[in-house]
Amino acid sequence: MEIIDTVLAQITENQGAGSSVLLAQALASACSRHYSVSLLDASVKLDRNSMDLFCRLAAISKEPDFSNAAQDKALRRLRDLGLIDIDEYNEYLDTLDGDYE
Repeated sequence: MEIIDTVLAQITENQGAGSSVLLAQALASACSRHYSVSLLDASVKLDRNSMDLFCRLAAISKEPDFSNAAQDKALRRLRDLGLIDIDEYNEYLDTLDGDYE
């Protein structure tokens, strides 16, 4: 998915910055209901470009190339970058969430 690729590129380019950590949380939240992000933090920490990405993540199911498989890959990439934890219980719950396509 283009939005996921764009967000992951920004996160890796600015790794460690507060806005990147917040975008990583937003991406995880857009991919699974088991993650969340603070709207207040987004309002305070994100510049215009990052806020635009944040808003697109909030409506991820409306993206023309929406894909549950891409969401799963994004969660794994965030885990590999050390930005989120995925335990077996959460992965099992994600399979029960259903398909949103």
